[in-house]
Amino acid sequence: MRKFWQGLIWGGLLGSVLGAIFGPLVKPQKKPLVECSTDTIKATTRDLMRQARRTRRRLMKKLD
Repeated sequence: MRKFWQGLIWGGLLGSVLGAIFGPLVKPQKKPLVECSTDTIKATTRDLMRQARRTRRRLMKKLD
């Protein structure tokens, strides 16, 4: 039973260390906001506004 707990602790430590090292390498890097073009930001904002409008209309229809 002691080997089980010992293995569990060492495995947890090793897994934590490996996760801390390899975790950031595996995750995709996000672009900084500065690198985004103004056209991209405008298009995203436009899409969000359209989606909000559709959602508001849908909610208003359900309330009526």
